Order: sequence, then structure tokens, then C-alpha cells
Amino acid sequence: MTTTAFFAQTHARAGGFSSRHARRRRAKRLSLWRDSLEATAWFATVGAVAFFLASGAMVWTMPVDALNALGRLTGIVATVLILIQVTLASRAPWMERALGHDKAVRLHGSMGAPIFFILVAHAAFITVGYGAPVGRDLIAQTAFFMGHSKDIALAIVSLAVLLFVGVTSIAAVRRRWPYETWHAIHLATYAAIAIAVPHQFSTGSTFAFNHWAAAYWIALYVVAFGSMLIWRYLVPLHRAIRHRLVVIDVKHHSDGSISLTMVGRHLDEWFARPGQFFLWRFYTKDLWLTAHPYSLSAAPDGRSLRITVKPLGDDSAALRHIRPGTRASASGPYGRFTHHSRVRGGVVFVAAGVGITPVRAMLEDRQASDGACHIIVRARSVDEAPLIDEVSALAQERGARFHFLVGPRGTGWSTLDGPPSLESIVPDLHDCDVFVCGPEKWADFVIADARSSGIPVESIHREEYAW
Repeated sequence: MTTTAFFAQTHARAGGFSSRHARRRRAKRLSLWRDSLEATAWFATVGAVAFFLASGAMVWTMPVDALNALGRLTGIVATVLILIQVTLASRAPWMERALGHDKAVRLHGSMGAPIFFILVAHAAFITVGYGAPVGRDLIAQTAFFMGHSKDIALAIVSLAVLLFVGVTSIAAVRRRWPYETWHAIHLATYAAIAIAVPHQFSTGSTFAFNHWAAAYWIALYVVAFGSMLIWRYLVPLHRAIRHRLVVIDVKHHSDGSISLTMVGRHLDEWFARPGQFFLWRFYTKDLWLTAHPYSLSAAPDGRSLRITVKPLGDDSAALRHIRPGTRASASGPYGRFTHHSRVRGGVVFVAAGVGITPVRAMLEDRQASDGACHIIVRARSVDEAPLIDEVSALAQERGARFHFLVGPRGTGWSTLDGPPSLESIVPDLHDCDVFVCGPEKWADFVIADARSSGIPVESIHREEYAW
């Protein structure tokens, strides 16, 4: 071995060790962020319950007092959970760092049903607890509340609104409605929460007579709704004004997909990473009302941003008619589908359909050359594979192994006559992170394959667009 080759090999080994060390540090930081977020949620809940106990709620003189105490307790717990739910949907950067955008939104949605049932229990306990001593049943006491207490009447209306929002959020119902209709109804949740606030201070003894408890309760509201206001509305508005995105190029590909390139001012301030996505809004008469998630299909260079979209729905199909000069805005970047999420030495990208777009961007990142790199693309035909020529060229440039599986799908994620598993394609799979992007059910098969091969959850990365 020559001296030059020896030093080159030594440098490569040192670089590989440095990359693995950096990935381990990032994994530890991610774990710390997640643990801190979970601890904060528990602290918020325990703190509210502690103020409830300090108010003497557990001192009962009559059996019916137990119902009133349970009513207050369930109301407090439900409200704290609602505020956590609002914070999860706020798109705050610390939430993004700890969970990733898709996981935060999914967790936000999963909390809806438990919160509603706790609120129903709260209303039932309080109504029975107030009505029983004077001989009123549930209906009579509810009517009394509606006629004699404005704050509680508003709380009852709030519960009715939350019930309606909950029903419309059921998957079977939501699939039948356009996203824009469902989203407009979903926004009523925030109005429902707002009109329920007064009764917590006027009739809730935990916060009505304890200044420290009231301050704590107000602080929880400020954090939750302050995060929502800042990161979902004010920051995107500021960026829209500052960056002034404009479409400068529209490219129609042979597979039917469309690539849009946007330029603007100060784009280097966005700190977007290859693999992330933005919520895009294009200011045409058909599209300006809605924002949709599209991944970057090229690594951001501080001067331009590119997305590639397959026209599968009404809004994505309308992108065909966009012309250069169209104004746009973007909220983000979102997602942890980046090289910074890697925890192992190598990487395997598995993509289908337009899911190839974030993979194509990640291949431009030099970190794609850190360790073994495999790209697996599945398509029914060559003509239906977006950006396949670009991906193939980048794979060759990065020294990556490119596996293009063409043909009808079999019983799993592969083709009918293709390789049966990831492990049969990638011999060193156990030393790799697996990044999956494609149709939901197909991606489920890929992840199941990776898990059955012994790949741990923290080494499997999937982007599920949520907004």
C-alpha cells in the first residue's frame, strides 16, 4: 500500500468514526428532547392537580361532594390535556425537534377521543352533583344552568361544539368531506375552548380563590395559545412578507409530475435540510385558500427551493396551470426525514411514486456518502417513476447502490417477481437506517419487513405529511 493510499484510508476511517460519533450525540440529544417534553407535560398536569388538592376539594361533608370533586378533577385534567393538544399542533420548533411534525400531529389527533370522554364525565359529575341536593335530574339541572349561569351555559355550548368537531373527525366522515371543509370546522375547536374559559374562574373554586393557582392556569393558556399564535400564524406571515417567494420555473415531466422552482429574498435564513417539507400556498384563484405539504425535491441552496408534485388530487392537479411569476408562500420547514435523524453507519432509502422527492434531495447532501448507501425505488413502469434519471445520476455520483424494481406489486412491498425482502437486497441492512417514503399501505409493508429483519424503531424513518 502506498503512503498516499494509507493516509487516504486512515482519513476515511477517521471520518467514518467522526460521523458515527456525531450521530450518537444527535440520538442522545433527541432522546433528551423527548424526555424533557414528556416531563413537561406530566409537570403541567401534576401541577394543576396539586392546586386542586390544595384547595381542600378532598374534604367532603356529604356524599354528593364526591361527585362535585370528581367533576372538578376531570375538568382540570381534560383542560390540561386540551392545552397539551393545542401545543402539539402549534408547529413550535421544540415540538418539531422532539417529535417531528407528523408524530406531533398524529399524537394531537389521538388525544381527541379521550379528552372528549373526560369532558363528558366532567359535565355529568358536576350536573348530578349540583342537581341531586335540590331534586333536579340531569335535564332539569342542565336547563337550570342554561337559564341562570351565563358562564356555565357557554361551557355547555362549548361541549356541544367539541362533540360536533369530534364526530366530523371520525375517519369515515372525514374521508367524505374536502379537507378545506373539515379544517374550517376543526378551527371551531379553538372558539369552543375560548368560550369555556370564563366558567373555570367564575365557578371553579380551585382557581377562583387562589391567586397562585389562577396565575399557573393562565400561564398554561399563554404557553399553549401563544405557541399556536406565534408559530402557526405570525411567523409564517412574517416569512411570507420577508421572503416574497415567486415561481420562476415550471417543468412538466414525462411521468406526469410537475417540478416548481421558487426564488425569493434571504432564503438562506430558512435553514431547511434536504428531506424536509413545507406547507405551500400558491396565490391563484383556485389555490390561494389552502396550503398543502410538498417535500423539497432538490437540496436548498439559499437561492431557490424546488418541489415535485404528482397531480393526484384536485389541488395538485391545479398546479399544472401555474405559470412563472405566480406568488407563493411557505410555512416550515417541517419533518425529521433528514440525515440528522440517522443513528447507524449506513442508509437505505426505499421509495415509491412521488415519495422519491425527499430521497432525491437527500442524495444531494454529502452525508449520503457517509457509510453504505442503497436506494430502492419501486414503480409499476419506468414511465411512472418521477425523477428517476436524476436519482440514478445522483446515486452514481455518491457511489450508492441503486435498485430499481419495476413491475406490478406482489403481496408485499416488492414486485411480483422481485426480491422478497429488504435483507435480500441489502446484506448489511442491520448496520443501516431505513428511510421510507411512499403510499401509506405500501410503506406499512416496507416498515413491517424492516422490523421483521430486526431493525429497531429508532432506525426506521417515515414521513407522514400532516397539516
